Amino acid sequence: MGLDVHPDSFAGAVVQGRDPASAMVLRTSTRVELERLEEWARRHTCTEDTLVLEASGNAFAVAARLRAIDREVEILDSHHAGKVGKVYCANDRVDAVKIARIYLSALSPIVWQPDQKTLERREIFSAYQAVVKESTRAKQQLRSMLNEHCVRLEKGFRLCHPQAIARLLKLREWTPARRMLLQQLHGSLVAARARRTLLRRHMAQEIVAEEALLRLTRLCGINLITLYGVVAAVGDVRRFTQSK
Repeated sequence: MGLDVHPDSFAGAVVQGRDPASAMVLRTSTRVELERLEEWARRHTCTEDTLVLEASGNAFAVAARLRAIDREVEILDSHHAGKVGKVYCANDRVDAVKIARIYLSALSPIVWQPDQKTLERREIFSAYQAVVKESTRAKQQLRSMLNEHCVRLEKGFRLCHPQAIARLLKLREWTPARRMLLQQLHGSLVAARARRTLLRRHMAQEIVAEEALLRLTRLCGINLITLYGVVAAVGDVRRFTQSK
């Protein structure tokens, strides 16, 4: 069973066979509302069937919903599946059929499906990376504006400090429009730094709460953010048969 999943809908194809060449398409469904996923799966599949989808933004959430109704789910690596789909399945019109044939061909690796805790950690780490970029961008924009108006900051001036805006406004005469722009840029920087601090504190609390993670910081000497990122990426290390 191949599934082509979108944010609010999906397409499904029931394919029978053991290889892509001889596989027969028994039925297809398109533009089915995602809310009807479980209802559709119960009607068209049984517990012995394998449902296959390509890795995407909501693939893990969809897989969790299907596993909750006792369906076996496999997720294909999107990079390999995309290449195989273009090269070998170019004549197929329905993406769901392509996904099923790619799975039967065994030309695309199966993606490990992380547990809910690992997914949550990945979301936290991704949010932290995004807010770091946002903070850097806001600081650069603020410095650029100050540079355009020949404003030179004294050594040690902290732009991210909440009270810094009051000092910036006194450095020269600003028009009302430029005062507004300056306040917006500074507000974005302060807000980003606050979110960054909050996320960093959350990651630190998680590491301190788990003795195994805390031991890694002592043995390996890696910092908090790097450790959290590794744990979020790897998940359950026991799924590997060897250290390599």
